Amino acid sequence: MEDRELMETTETKLRKHTIGKTNIIASIPFFWQVPIILKGWKQELTEEDLCIPLKEYDSKRLGDKLERIWQDEERFSKNPSLTTALWKLVRKEFVIYGFLLFIFTVTSVTIQPFCLKKILDYHTPNQTDVSLREAYIYAAITVATIFLLMIISHWTLLQLTLLGLKIRIACSSLIYRRAFKLKQSSLEKVPVGHVINLLSNDVNRFETSVTFLPSIWIVPVNIVIVTGFLDFTLGHTAICGIGVMVIFLMFQMYSMKMLSSVRRNVAEKTDYRVCLMNDVICGIHAIKMYTWEEPYLELIHNVRKQELNKVVTSNQIRVLNLVFRIYISKLCVYLAVLVSTLLGLRLTPQYVFVMFNIYETLKITTTSQFQHAVGQVAETKISIKRIESYLLHDHQTFPLIKNTKTLTPNIDPNLKFKQEKYQTKNGVCLKNVSIKWNSSSPSFNLKDVHFEALPGELVAVAGATGSGKSTLLYSILKEVDVLKGNIEVEGTVSYTSQEAWIFSASIKQNILFGEDFDRQKYLKVLNVCALEHDLALFAHGDQTRVGERGVMLSGGQKARISLARAVYRDADIYLLDDPLSAVDAQVAHHIFNDCICGYLKTKCVILVTHQIQYLNRVDKVYFIESQTIYKCNEDTNFANFGKYFVDEVSKSEKTTPKSLELHQLQVETKEHRSSDTTLRKAYKDYVSAGNFLFTSVVFGFFLLSLGINIAVDYFITLWVDSEQGATNTSSNWLKLLDKNYYLYIYTALVLLLTLSSHGFSCLFVTWCKSISINLHNIMLQRIVNATVTFFNRHSSGRILNRFTNDVATIDDIIPVTFMTLLTSLNVILSVICLIILSNYWIVFPVVLVILITIGFKMIFQHTSRSLKRTEAVARSAALTHLSASLQGLPIIRAFGLESKMVDEFDHHESLHSSAYYLFTATFSAFGFWTDLVCSLFNTLVIFSFFFLKVDSSVGFVGLTITQSMVLVRLVQYTLKNWGDLEARMVAVERIKEYTEIETENNDGVVKVTQEWPMTGKLSLISVSLRYSPDTPFVLKNISFEIKHGEKIGIVGRTGAGKTSLTSVLFRLFRYEGDVFIDEVDTKTIPLNVLRSAITIIPQNPVLFLGTVRKNIDPFDSYTDDEIWSCLEELELKEMVSKLLNGLESQISERGTNFSFGQKQLLCLVRAMLRNNKLIVLDEATANVDLKTDELIQSVIRRKFGNCTVLTIAHRINTVIDSDRILVLDDGVIVEFDHPFQLLQNTKGFFYEYIKQYGSVVVSEFKASAEDNYRQLKAASTLIE
Repeated sequence: MEDRELMETTETKLRKHTIGKTNIIASIPFFWQVPIILKGWKQELTEEDLCIPLKEYDSKRLGDKLERIWQDEERFSKNPSLTTALWKLVRKEFVIYGFLLFIFTVTSVTIQPFCLKKILDYHTPNQTDVSLREAYIYAAITVATIFLLMIISHWTLLQLTLLGLKIRIACSSLIYRRAFKLKQSSLEKVPVGHVINLLSNDVNRFETSVTFLPSIWIVPVNIVIVTGFLDFTLGHTAICGIGVMVIFLMFQMYSMKMLSSVRRNVAEKTDYRVCLMNDVICGIHAIKMYTWEEPYLELIHNVRKQELNKVVTSNQIRVLNLVFRIYISKLCVYLAVLVSTLLGLRLTPQYVFVMFNIYETLKITTTSQFQHAVGQVAETKISIKRIESYLLHDHQTFPLIKNTKTLTPNIDPNLKFKQEKYQTKNGVCLKNVSIKWNSSSPSFNLKDVHFEALPGELVAVAGATGSGKSTLLYSILKEVDVLKGNIEVEGTVSYTSQEAWIFSASIKQNILFGEDFDRQKYLKVLNVCALEHDLALFAHGDQTRVGERGVMLSGGQKARISLARAVYRDADIYLLDDPLSAVDAQVAHHIFNDCICGYLKTKCVILVTHQIQYLNRVDKVYFIESQTIYKCNEDTNFANFGKYFVDEVSKSEKTTPKSLELHQLQVETKEHRSSDTTLRKAYKDYVSAGNFLFTSVVFGFFLLSLGINIAVDYFITLWVDSEQGATNTSSNWLKLLDKNYYLYIYTALVLLLTLSSHGFSCLFVTWCKSISINLHNIMLQRIVNATVTFFNRHSSGRILNRFTNDVATIDDIIPVTFMTLLTSLNVILSVICLIILSNYWIVFPVVLVILITIGFKMIFQHTSRSLKRTEAVARSAALTHLSASLQGLPIIRAFGLESKMVDEFDHHESLHSSAYYLFTATFSAFGFWTDLVCSLFNTLVIFSFFFLKVDSSVGFVGLTITQSMVLVRLVQYTLKNWGDLEARMVAVERIKEYTEIETENNDGVVKVTQEWPMTGKLSLISVSLRYSPDTPFVLKNISFEIKHGEKIGIVGRTGAGKTSLTSVLFRLFRYEGDVFIDEVDTKTIPLNVLRSAITIIPQNPVLFLGTVRKNIDPFDSYTDDEIWSCLEELELKEMVSKLLNGLESQISERGTNFSFGQKQLLCLVRAMLRNNKLIVLDEATANVDLKTDELIQSVIRRKFGNCTVLTIAHRINTVIDSDRILVLDDGVIVEFDHPFQLLQNTKGFFYEYIKQYGSVVVSEFKASAEDNYRQLKAASTLIE
């Protein structure tokens, strides 16, 4: 893999496409598919077996073309239409393929029935109209048309399907490209889950809808032609069935309109569920430690219930149409027979079976293809509107922002700058700028901003949490709405965000990010960003795979890798959003001195920081307060900006080194590829997910409808044969009586067929619903309760694919595909029985055809399922790439790497499309060869009545030939449905795989009181921890005891084991040894009881989709007054009350409508409400300003005075007043005492840890620690 690859891509060398070596005519028999089919039959196919996409299916080429068309549509149309753009993309091919399909349709409903009538005329006793020679000619024409139409139909339908593939590829690429046009503020309205749903579900509609779309105009024309042909050939009564067809078409139109509305509701519910799942997966660590599994399970279950209710309605409509479609030809024949009988006309085999053949053919185009077309158009219309809405969403247009070649010196004269820098190019200038995070927001985030940063200047931006520091950087990056003023940016920009963006690839790829590899420069960047020591600890160095979102890394490592990425880029302007907060003080000093002030000294650097101790070393300081930005000149008194700012400056020197855990790296597992041996298990799992008794009833109705179906056709044959014999009967009264008798029975059979079929369909949909509920709920339960290791080894895109594409498959596709298969099998089994009853000699070729076609299926099913699995894996890679890109949009845009990211997405998309192309072509080959066998069988049946002296009446001749023609149309269709169902069963396999994953052990047997723990006493005895059996221990024989109410600071260098202690307390991983809380072994109590007894305030606050109240109190355990009281203590009451709906205001995905500090304070509200006796602060104040830090510390001292508090330290003032400090090194406790005692040992770890900051700082620490120590001693003496 090349170092210049932006993100991890599949290292697959695709083979050349074999179809490129053949012409169109040679490609029709699909012989070019033989090698891949045979290989798939013998072994599992992998990505190496895929072909390089043909030029016309290349993602980049199609994406470029559709993007140009869409841009023209936006530019020249008042109401841009995606439908119009797609029509321009494929109109030429669509018209050609549609015309060929029309020729096929007209021929099949005219020539074949005409020839069939002549053949039946020949077999009618005592006729003289058709000679043997003429009969042979008509039979030959019939057979020729069967073969010719088979070739045309298969080639045309394949091309239409691939045309849908083209549209899907083009739309996918355009959707991804358009993501780079979304402003950061727009992501509140366009959550990641919505975009993923567009790419995983909506674009897939094109693949099927285009295939059937020509039927929209072919069917009406075809009905007119058939009406005339029936009237000309069989008489006026034969056209009565057309009325049934028209009524059914009207019913279809109405039902599809209903379906369109229902599917719109389904899409909305699915979007919301996917967004919730994305939140849960990304925030699973927080959910586990807060023990919020149950409320989120309940929330998702409720949304899922609403979604499934709409899905069932949708499936009922589709299945009802399907049943009508299967038996509509019988209803048409029944109506014509009824009218003929009532008019006293004699029924003839020619009349009944030619009419049956015409209506059976018309049924395929009118009800089947037209119904699919209408349904797919209805659903695709919704998808197009959703995609169109996304494409037209608020995207980047900045008429007020201009990029200039030189900076204008027309700046506020009160601002003091160095005159000699005016003439230097490259820099940033904001003049009278007013900024809103969202243009619809009622208030500004920043007003009347004047700001300038020139080359060679280091400009600091400070301010309280939520004041607008990051918003200022976003305005420079053009990520927010600028409503007034000018922003001038000259030069290339590099940017690192406050929340580090890491994607699933190697560390080296994360740093290079598309830049050319320069070894000397690369090593220098590693040095100045303090990464050398970390890389030395990794077994694979900078080639270590870090997992999605950097799950294998500590927070400090992610921050430094993100900084290294920004620094490695040779830019003119560097925007650094608080890069020092996530690292310890030692590393922060190194980065500030060697990187910011050293390596970047000639650059324009804008540094957002809470580390006030560095402000006296920068060229300019801007301070943000009350939506206003102030420039601090050299003679500016900081007191003018509020007393707390002075306090922060004086206290900031007391910042202590912070250590972040070096997580034991785990390689992300490759996505599981199931084998063919699991097919039976997949069917078994699907069926067993439904109730056994209910399943028996469903399939009992299937057998009942099968028997009645056979009886209907057999009875009409007996009737027409009796009509032939009744011509010699002398009693007209007896003939009339016989007709009525036959009519009554025939009517009863048709009615029973209709009722049993519809009963079966309703029961079947309900059965499938129960299966979907069970499979989804079991998977969801296992995922939410899965071990942390599972989430570290599986990307969110991979997991989400189970809850999007696979769940959509079991909800929407499998029920309809399964129902289609069963109804087709019903017809085929009845056809075989009728043919055998008509001519027992046919039983031998019937058996042979069955064996050959089943043999084809056995061969094809291996290949098709293997290709489907490969396609599913490739789809997951594309979704993961999309998800990572959306999370890093500002960085990608700042680096100007949109086009390269698009190229990588196109690579993933092409790999996926290659798998889908081969999957579709394999299905077409299977259909073609199966139809070829059935056509030969049809030929045998037609000519058998000429060569075999079989004593068959003309009625049974007509029945056999018409039923054999039905067989030709249905066998390959049924076997393709069967194969399609098996391919779709991959979704059941994949879901079932996740229902069997390892979950956390929650089987504690010891019961504790509701008030436990009463004191918060904590003991660890010989605790050791490693993250997997094949990795070293990160905690080694740890033992200590913490008394009730003690305040313990935990410090240590990177990789010391601090975060691992938190993992042990919450039982996130299995460990050796014992942990006791209030003398209770935590391994013996239920996991949810343990975690609910401990409160954690994490370093990275997590907010979820939903209301403010639900994010604070998902169980509704507290009153509004209690919540408002906590918000007031944390100075959040005013901010929350100003929201549109107060506590019921919606929080956007990932909480993007709150600042980092505000999110951290909301997490503290959770802790205050829980009021537990054991509190863990895991770097809780690492990324907030000192004022917010002081507020948090004050609340903790006041509210948790009687609690045991463990503080993993970042700033030394947060632990210097601790009762004791626990010092870890390499997973071992090296010191554990009061900070004053630790500082007395000048050779100890703690002293060595802080002495590098100078004697003044150490003296201040000693004084503060001594005061605290003497107070504790005095208090202890007083108590004694």
